[in-house]
Amino acid sequence: MPNIEFPSTTALVVVDVQVGTLPNARAVSAEDLVSHVGSLVEAFRGSGRPVAFVVSTGTASGVTDHGPGGRVWPEGFAELAPGIDDRGDEPVHPRAGWSAFAGTSLLDDLTAAQITDIVVVGLATTFGVESTARDAADLGFSVVVVSDAVSDPDPSGHERSLTRVFPALGRVRTTAEVLAAI
Repeated sequence: MPNIEFPSTTALVVVDVQVGTLPNARAVSAEDLVSHVGSLVEAFRGSGRPVAFVVSTGTASGVTDHGPGGRVWPEGFAELAPGIDDRGDEPVHPRAGWSAFAGTSLLDDLTAAQITDIVVVGLATTFGVESTARDAADLGFSVVVVSDAVSDPDPSGHERSLTRVFPALGRVRTTAEVLAAI
């Protein structure tokens, strides 16, 4: 893969790396996921680039094959995973939709900061991460998904997103490749 460069207008978007979702990290272990995401958070901070956190607080309204929507997760579910901390001045966007952009001020925050590129990490690859990457591409952002800093309960779905979906939406790189380019 060609080398990658990140302009100063690149932000890290951390999707659902939280207490309630961490048990779903199976394609990449929870321990490795937290380690890789933590390294990226620190590198982005160190380079002066913004970090935004998005946490799932429930489900959107509407009925699915899994039942009625509009569920709210229990207290503590949406807390950032141990080892992943916001500094207090970094936004934490609660959401009930599929994408980090749905029902949050993420787009407004990124636009105000003149962000052109986003690096997406988190859980679950086939749910919040893929929905966020799709929306980001549709909104005109250059998108990078970090292959070893996303995870999913279904390893085959995870692999499909990494090899079939994300390359069509942007670029796929490893934590080491992103860290080398920051």
